[in-house]
Formats: sequence, C-alpha cells, structure tokens
Amino acid sequence: MLVNVEAHRQGRLYREEMTHHLDSLVQAGQEKGFEVEQDANYGAGPVDVVWNINVHPALPNIKFGFIGLGQQEEGGSQDTEDNQLSLRKIEEAAFRGIRSGLDKVYLVAENEEMAKSISGKIEWLASHGSLIRLDAISLGLYPEQQDSSVITPSQKRVPKGEKIRKETKREREKKFDKYNRPKGERRDKKAKKKE
Repeated sequence: MLVNVEAHRQGRLYREEMTHHLDSLVQAGQEKGFEVEQDANYGAGPVDVVWNINVHPALPNIKFGFIGLGQQEEGGSQDTEDNQLSLRKIEEAAFRGIRSGLDKVYLVAENEEMAKSISGKIEWLASHGSLIRLDAISLGLYPEQQDSSVITPSQKRVPKGEKIRKETKREREKKFDKYNRPKGERRDKKAKKKE
C-alpha cells in the first residue's frame, strides 16, 4: 500500500512539473504571436501543445507540436529513473504527431539529459533506414535548455586524425588475427584459397 501511495505522489509531482514545462511553451508561443492550442487531438492521439505559425496568406500554417514524454506513458516510471525512454515510446509519440498532420514534432522531456537521449535515439532510428526520416521531423527537447538538442553526427564530431587511428588499429588487429591463429587453421585457410 505504501508503494502505491509513493508512486501516486511521484506521478502527481511529475504531472505538475510537466504542466509547468508545457505552460512555458504555451507562453513562449503566445509571446511570439503564434496561435497556440493546448491538448489538441487531430484523431491520432493527444498533442499537448500546438503552435500554428502563419507565414504567408497563400501558404498553409506551419504546425509545431509538443508532446510530453515521461511517466505518463505506460510503464514510464522505470524508464525515467535512468533518463532513458524506449525506442517504442519515442517512435509512437513521433508518429502520433506525424499522423496528426504536424510539420515538426518536439518530444518534451523531463530534463536535458533525457532530451538528448531522445534526440540520439531518433538519430539512430533515422540512420537505420526508414520511409520517413524521423530526424528531419522530430527532436527531443527540454523547455529550459539553452544549448541545441540536435546531436552532431559522428562524421563531424570525430576529428580526422581519430578516424585514421581507428583504421590503423583495425589493420593491426587483422594482422594480429592472421598471424596468431593456430598453424592448422592457417594451413586450412591457405588450402581453401588455392582451390
């Protein structure tokens, strides 16, 4: 019974904190002059905050959606203890926004570490081939964070010299494997090559 009470209290605290984060997004959108909707549902599931941005009368509004992630998702308390959400939850939230017709979907996290984790998993999903490039549409976000949540690709993050060192290390390992095999294996391999 005590565990239930504690879980209920933590859930209530989480909802209050997430409401505060989402309220700050509502306020930021209104300050910029955007039309803001709260708790919108376009048929694919709830979207916590939507910014409708009118760029030009001849163009349709651009819709930015913000979906809060964390303990309110099923099984979320265990996920949020280590600041990691499952790929399934991240995918479901991102596709909920896409199916709702949003142009950009921002997944709002409890803290900056979780936001970067979400962005990293979105980048990972995009790098493994898909019909939709999730990294172009979705991103993890923490409302109070000051630096970018966009993950820098390893091609830009890793210096050139580091790549060269890794290549020479791989070559060294190949040679090591080649010459440290038992003699019988080497002989068998040479015989197969001759055939």
